[in-house]
Amino acid sequence: MIQDKSRPVHKYGARLCAGMCVLAVQILMGSLYAQDRPATSASAPGDVSTLVSQGYDSLRHQDAREAEAAFRKAIAASPHHAEAHLGLGMALLSQGQDAAARGELDLAVQYGPNLAVAHAELARVVLKAGEPARARELFEKAVTLDPSDSASRFQLAMLLAEVGESRRANELFEGILKAQPDNDRAREQLGLGYLRKGDLDSAATEANTILRKRPRSAEGHRLMALVLWRQRDTESALAECAEAVAADPDSLSMAALQMAGFWKLARKKEAQAILASTYKTERQIIRSEFFCHLILCDAQDISLVEDFLRRSRWVVMPPTAP
Repeated sequence: MIQDKSRPVHKYGARLCAGMCVLAVQILMGSLYAQDRPATSASAPGDVSTLVSQGYDSLRHQDAREAEAAFRKAIAASPHHAEAHLGLGMALLSQGQDAAARGELDLAVQYGPNLAVAHAELARVVLKAGEPARARELFEKAVTLDPSDSASRFQLAMLLAEVGESRRANELFEGILKAQPDNDRAREQLGLGYLRKGDLDSAATEANTILRKRPRSAEGHRLMALVLWRQRDTESALAECAEAVAADPDSLSMAALQMAGFWKLARKKEAQAILASTYKTERQIIRSEFFCHLILCDAQDISLVEDFLRRSRWVVMPPTAP
């Protein structure tokens, strides 16, 4: 029933799928086509440049196999052509060939050390593979090379928040919001940063800023639900949670909040039903530290979560028959 869009960041990376590659390709192509054609190495022969351009045109039209063929021809003629390796990596990604894509993106970074988009795309692949430290290095480089890359800034900020570097993470989120005031994802994360520090008023302000403009925003309702939960207003938190789930049924943090809230109100069957459904897509949900991460547990929440999981584990892990 429920997956996540606000889970620990390495898990978020692991959930990036082939379908998202289409959107990534479109965004990255917009950067490379700033002058109506992709950037190419100055020393590349004209026919290689043509092949690279053809490859990116095919990617823009979502023809990954045709793009792959063009990029391979370009690489055969010019093995150190960074943009060709980048394009081939993206074409392979869109076909679900992550391991081969990573090799090509590594070469794109090696041959194009100043190619921001190559660092950014490799960072996403590395993050998906569960290597957040390496991904952080690559996102840092991507942001340094291209400060306007808000997607990489967001990912970098998420990684920083995950390891407790909240000050710099918040600075990055604030920078994104300065350029994009309606970026609800960044505003939600900024609000979560306030919540982690115990600043409920500032977190509520961020939630209300979102909801005033977009009353059905999943980000706004998610953030407000967590604020109300920390204020010990369980009924109101669950009401906000229901609004968030209506807007985004795949929010794992809201599934966890519903479980905790229903358990607190002695609505045990409802809490356990959500656990059973959630466990089908996220087995870590039965780990108290993972569960607590999702709802920003404080000392009062930890015992509640542990009690719920201890007494409900049989729902997903039936006891072995004697």
